[in-house]
Amino acid sequence: MIKTLWPALLFALVCGAAHASHQVFKDWEVACDNTRRCEAAGYEAEDAPAPVVVSLLREAGAAAPVKLRLMPYANDEVVAGSLTVQVGTAILRGLPAGTELPPEQVARLLPLLRDADAARIADGKREWILSLAGIKAALLRIDDVQGRLGTPTALVRPGTRPVDTVRAPVPVVPVVPVVRLLPVAAPRQDDRRLLPLILATLKNDGCEDPIDFDGGERDNEIHRLSASQVLLILQCTRGIYQSGFAVWIANDKPPYAPQPARLRDALGREQPLVLEAAFYNNELTSIGKRRGLGDCNVKASWGWTAAGFQLVEAYSSELCRAIPDGYLLRDYTATMVRPASR
Repeated sequence: MIKTLWPALLFALVCGAAHASHQVFKDWEVACDNTRRCEAAGYEAEDAPAPVVVSLLREAGAAAPVKLRLMPYANDEVVAGSLTVQVGTAILRGLPAGTELPPEQVARLLPLLRDADAARIADGKREWILSLAGIKAALLRIDDVQGRLGTPTALVRPGTRPVDTVRAPVPVVPVVPVVRLLPVAAPRQDDRRLLPLILATLKNDGCEDPIDFDGGERDNEIHRLSASQVLLILQCTRGIYQSGFAVWIANDKPPYAPQPARLRDALGREQPLVLEAAFYNNELTSIGKRRGLGDCNVKASWGWTAAGFQLVEAYSSELCRAIPDGYLLRDYTATMVRPASR
């Protein structure tokens, strides 16, 4: 059996999800990406039986509206239809499930949620209890990142400070990176035979620590990057529900001179392993779970460019609240440009 690594440690090493722009406030979490787009997600209390998530999304800029969605789950899917929300003695009916609420419903609901401890959400057959513990701190975080504190646009502490002091969205050009993918190189018939030859030049078969084998084979892959370079995806850990891979770039002729791929996370830190790695059309993806239920995950992708691999997007979820496939919040985004088709 291939050497295993504690999944939580893998998550911390590979994902870099818990950082300054992604924070947890009791039953709520907030992620603000590199464009100042912020999203808060609130859930049921940790011991509640029925999963529910409420998403509050706001782009940067004084005129950006608040977008709010109510997503109660049943049988691992968001319920459909009309919802009734009770907050204290206030009752709001006819709110859509799973889609953005109309602006007038957001204007009525948000102040109620902000100043309460919990909200009851029902569809006539079932009921969910949304925890509001931490919502005020989460909204304050959004106001702070977007420069709204003390302005009429603030979610928690509005004031008379001019709205032109609200931070504008980060422009796509030149601040938000543009990742220009190189044309996809056609595979060659003998690429597979290069794999053992290059592996023979690597310590620990390309992994940080020695690998223990107990039957079975590693799920190693080799991909063509260019006329002279190949990509190696080497399995280094195997857990119950995910594996960790080291990624190398090498020449296709001796000396192979393999070098670890420089894969940076949303904070610019290099990642030693990639979870459930996949490479297709010059894009490398990673999808990881913190636990087998898959309700708190991380996802990232990097594009192969003339400057090596560049981060395209990063998403993560910090709270494990039985949401099927997790509810991912965006930590980083770039504009990816694929080469024109011939």
